[in-house]
Amino acid sequence: MANLGTRLGNVGNIFRRLSSASPEVPVSTNASTVEQTQATARETQTAVGDTQEKLEKTLDLVFTMDCTGSMGSYIQAAKTNIEAIIKRLSDQESADLRFGLVAYRDHPPQDSTFITKAFPFTTSLRTMQENLSSLSASGGGDGPEAVATALKSTLDMKWREEATKVCILIADAPPHGLGECGDGFPNGSPDGIDPLQVLDEMGSKGICIYAVGCEPALGSYRFAREFMIACAERTEGQAVSLGSAASLADIIMGGAIEEMDLEKLMVEVGEEVLQLQAASPMMTEEMMVDEVHRKMQSRGRTTRQLKTPKLQSAYENHHVSKAKCLSEARMALEKERATSKEYDMDDKVYSDDDDEFSDCKERGRKEFYLKSVKRKAPPKSVKRKAPLFALSSASHAVPSLSSEIGLSKAAISKDQISRMYAKGKKKGVY
Repeated sequence: MANLGTRLGNVGNIFRRLSSASPEVPVSTNASTVEQTQATARETQTAVGDTQEKLEKTLDLVFTMDCTGSMGSYIQAAKTNIEAIIKRLSDQESADLRFGLVAYRDHPPQDSTFITKAFPFTTSLRTMQENLSSLSASGGGDGPEAVATALKSTLDMKWREEATKVCILIADAPPHGLGECGDGFPNGSPDGIDPLQVLDEMGSKGICIYAVGCEPALGSYRFAREFMIACAERTEGQAVSLGSAASLADIIMGGAIEEMDLEKLMVEVGEEVLQLQAASPMMTEEMMVDEVHRKMQSRGRTTRQLKTPKLQSAYENHHVSKAKCLSEARMALEKERATSKEYDMDDKVYSDDDDEFSDCKERGRKEFYLKSVKRKAPPKSVKRKAPLFALSSASHAVPSLSSEIGLSKAAISKDQISRMYAKGKKKGVY
C-alpha cells in the first residue's frame, strides 16, 4: 500500500483536476471522465482511510537521553515508570507500541566511556527494562555533550513508515559548536555531524521531537534553551521545561497521546489544505492555517493536549530554528549576544566583570552550575493548582501530576493545525 503522503498527493491531483474542469464544456461530453475521476477519488480516499486506521494505532517512541553525571534522577525516573508508560499507551490507548532507546555522553577525551548507545526498537517490556537498567549517570567532561551524534543515531533507528514517530529528547546541556564557554569542540561535533541538518532530516521523515529541557541546569548555558526549542520547531514537536524528574513520565505519555490524536486528523487536515490550494492558489500559508483551523473547530474537532511549561528563548529571532547549519546559528547567536554584556543564569544575572562568571568561562558552565547554582524553592504562600486530569489510572500508578503539567481535552488549537500543516509540507504531501 502506498504511504500516506503518496495517497494525499493523489487526492491533491484529483482536487486540481476537478477544479480545473471548464464550466463551458457540456457535462454529457465529459461524463465518463468525471465518473472515472470520482471513482478514483473514492478509491483513493478509501485507501487513505485504511492507511489512516493503521496509522492511528501505531506508535514508535524513542527516548534519547543524556546519561552524564547530572542526569541520575531522570534516568531513574525512566526506569521506575517504564512499565506504567507502556501499559498506559498500549493497553488504554490500544497502540501498537514499540520503544527504542538512545543513550549518550560525550566524545573523547571529554568522556572515555561511550559516545552513544543505541538500543533497537522492541515491543518487550522486559527488554526495555533491561536496556534502561544498563544505564547510569556518569562523566560528561566540558559541559556540551554529544547531542548531535545522539540525534543522528535516533534518526537511523528502524522507524516504521506508517507509525506516529515521537522522540523524547531528555537533556540538560547543548551540543558542541554553539558557542558555549569551555566547549572542548568549539567548531562542532568531532565526527562532523551537524545537528540542525539531522533535525531537518527527522522532520522530513515525520519524526517529531518533544525536547525536555531539564531545569535549572539547562539555563546555566547561554544557548541551550535556544537549541532545545529548535529541536522541537524544526520537527513540529514541543519544547518542554521540566524542573523535576518526578514529572517525566507525564511528559512522555502526554506527548505521545497528543501526537497520536493529531495523526487521527492528519488526513482531514491534508484534504482541507489541498482543497484550499486548488481553490485559492494565492492564499498565504498563514491564511490557510487560519481557515483550516476555523473549519476544524466548526466541526467540533477536539484533541487531548499536553499542558506544561514551555521553554522560552531569550533570542527574539530564534536563530537556531532558522539557521541552515550550526555555524550559521553560532555566528547569529554571537552577533545578537554581543549587543548585551549581561547573561541570565537561573535567577541570578552575571556580567562580564563578575568574578564568578569569569571563573565559569574558565571551567565550563555545567561544572560551575553544579557547584554554585542552587534552585530556589517556591514561596510557601503559593498554592498549588489542581491537575487538569491524571494520565495515570488506579491500576497503573505513575507519579502524580505537578501543578503545571496535565493533559486536557479541548478544541483543536491553531498551534496544532500549524504544526500539522508544516509536518505535511515537510513530508511532501502538499
